[in-house]
Amino acid sequence: MKKGLSPLVAVVLLIALTMATFGLIASWMSSTTKTELGIIEKSAKKHINCTDAMLEINAVSCSNSSQELRVSIRNSGEIPLYDFSVFAQIDNLFYENSTGGPNSTNPLNPGQSITLTYFCNNTICKGGATVKSITVSPGICPQVAITKEVNVVCQ
Repeated sequence: MKKGLSPLVAVVLLIALTMATFGLIASWMSSTTKTELGIIEKSAKKHINCTDAMLEINAVSCSNSSQELRVSIRNSGEIPLYDFSVFAQIDNLFYENSTGGPNSTNPLNPGQSITLTYFCNNTICKGGATVKSITVSPGICPQVAITKEVNVVCQ
């Protein structure tokens, strides 16, 4: 007579194996879902906060002698802004710079104004060159970038 597992023991083992597998899959899915929800929540908070962001360009100046492009801005929104980038069209050249200025530990708070000063070599900011437009974009909320048409002559 051959001996083997009784049908009852086989069914119990099969159910136990199925339940263990289901438990592992459920645990993995729960962990993955929590991670993804955290990422989505962080992104959503950033976009919600940026709806309260607003920026103004007050003045622009260009100096050939000091090789500087200066942009005076004001945070007219309701959240701190920082990590600014400036994009300028000077004659037919395009200038971009994102160095210096307020950062995450020392932001431009609501209601504050600041003059961003960027190095601009005399090839771009040469005497007589005209700054035609300027765009300022805060790194924390790039969607609130502001562009202003200007006609500022580099002195």
